[in-house]
Amino acid sequence: MRRTLRGLVALACLLSTAFAASAQDGPAPDGHAPAGVMFDHLHEAGEVMVGYRFSWGRQSGDLLTGTQVTPDHLILHDACQNERAVGHEHCASRPTDMRMQMHMLDLMYAPTDRLTLMLMPQWMTMAMTMEPVEDPGAGHDHMDAHAHAGPHDHSTSGLGDTIFGGLVRLAGDAGTGLHAGVMFSAPTGAVDKLNDGVLTHYMMQPGSGTWDFVPTLTYTARMDRWSWGGQAGGVLRMEEENVSGYRLGHIGRVTGWGSYRWTGWLSTSVRVQHASEGAIAGLDHTGAGTSPPDLPTNYGGRFTDVGVGLNAVVTRGALAGHRLSLEWLKPVRNDVNGFQLRRTQALAVNWSKAF
Repeated sequence: MRRTLRGLVALACLLSTAFAASAQDGPAPDGHAPAGVMFDHLHEAGEVMVGYRFSWGRQSGDLLTGTQVTPDHLILHDACQNERAVGHEHCASRPTDMRMQMHMLDLMYAPTDRLTLMLMPQWMTMAMTMEPVEDPGAGHDHMDAHAHAGPHDHSTSGLGDTIFGGLVRLAGDAGTGLHAGVMFSAPTGAVDKLNDGVLTHYMMQPGSGTWDFVPTLTYTARMDRWSWGGQAGGVLRMEEENVSGYRLGHIGRVTGWGSYRWTGWLSTSVRVQHASEGAIAGLDHTGAGTSPPDLPTNYGGRFTDVGVGLNAVVTRGALAGHRLSLEWLKPVRNDVNGFQLRRTQALAVNWSKAF
């Protein structure tokens, strides 16, 4: 993560001189939504765009039940309980830190002014730190009898699911726009990653394993130096289960943002997002479960985030058309299903160039 951030900072420094020299007669920096919003803009007929998206998210610290911090005795006795967890009584371990990185290519082509086609392959990397759950009654860590004694890390990586489809212009004029996203996600990511010979946690699998429908409806508007927008969308799982015998929860998401253009090359934004995600359905593929992420009921919930962002664009010269945007998101409310690690922060960084 540190190496990636150093590279992004170096890129920002390299482009900053070109940004500062830009005039106001080129593309507007707020012509795109904040970095964490996808499917936000269309292109003119014949235009091609190549982009790269990086996102990073972290969960750490407390284990939550709903919106409340989970006491240690509930982690031990309740966090791994499930009607399918036959013969299992206690959690042996709990997560203390979870990091996710996504690297995505953003490829767009507009055959007409009303339709923009998209293809978005991605690479996923996940890493988790676990620690034993102490059993005061036994006088030792409950995990001592298991393969991992003491804190430990494990990670997975691989090709993620591939998103493709089109954005369709519904209405718009010089100041406003309305378009629909008709996107799909192909199950190119693995759902069979192992840890100690068994399938690892659902959240550590690079893909969903199912064909998914990803619809969106996006509205944008601008006046003078101000611009704003909103998007409603989600992820609808189109199959009952994947090859590993489970199905991730459906997702609904709404977001709204406002932006102010300070110069011809720089704008800043504020955004609010709310998402609702269902629990995992199907087989409890990790068996009885020795930690909360092993159980399908410990996934999903209702989440609200606030983000601040920066969009910059080169408007003339050799680097004209290059865009760089960053957005940092802070979760302000976590209301989780079951028992889950607290979401703490996220970062999105985008680069793109249209031809």
